[in-house]
Amino acid sequence: MTTSLANTIETGSRNSTGEWVPFAWTEPVHGPQVKGEVLVIRTGGTSGSLQAGLWRTGVGIAGCNPDGTCHVDYSAPTADETVVILEGVVEVTVTSTGKKYELEAGSIMSHPKGLDITWDIKSPFLKKFWVLWDSPQEATKDGDVYVGNISDNPEEWAPYEWVEPEHGPQVCGELFALRGTGATGTLMCGLWRTGVGIAGCEADGSSIVPYTAPLGDETMLILEGRAHLVDHASGDEYDFKAGDIIALPSGLETTWTSRAPYVKKFWVITNENVPS
Repeated sequence: MTTSLANTIETGSRNSTGEWVPFAWTEPVHGPQVKGEVLVIRTGGTSGSLQAGLWRTGVGIAGCNPDGTCHVDYSAPTADETVVILEGVVEVTVTSTGKKYELEAGSIMSHPKGLDITWDIKSPFLKKFWVLWDSPQEATKDGDVYVGNISDNPEEWAPYEWVEPEHGPQVCGELFALRGTGATGTLMCGLWRTGVGIAGCEADGSSIVPYTAPLGDETMLILEGRAHLVDHASGDEYDFKAGDIIALPSGLETTWTSRAPYVKKFWVITNENVPS
């Protein structure tokens, strides 16, 4: 993990071996809790309260049973949470409706701040990538849980089009959004890909674009392929592969290169400003 300020790039990996600590928090509904272990990779953003990292449960881990199973009561008291299950199986239940979701490796779930849910984690182990987001600006009281999978392939992907302040309109790759709003501020998440025959890509599937994440801070998990990122402010260069995590602050001038023949990532974009 790179320790950085909010306006610099932070990086990690699904296999990060940094400092894992017991995950302890106080539940307004359920009282003090200690369940699993957490490793923080993203320590902040340019707006709101933003963190990202890894969480795991298993044999010998705080709050877990001897066989590695774990039951967690969670009321999401501080933030919207968006997760990708990296390993293991869990049943998530929405307390108010009784609706259940069976999540396994590759599953995506995003839920609003304040939604009371339970996690019943199967043995022997679970690991997830998580993004926590909150801002002072109320956006919606929507109580939905958004569920998808990193392998989702809808019939229609939309070309990814945006405007770079110094370079004008851009088109590179295609995406679809799993979630388009947050309980506070802007929260969007989904999948993005580049490759042969995809908008803005070269004949071999590669692409090079200027990118300042103008829509908001972006937190990414590379799912397939390889990418290269240049930070123009510091001159630092990064090479990413499947499993890597990237915390990109909004407004930082970079150049993103998708290596041929294909790149796919899961992304979360957050911004204190509420969409008009």
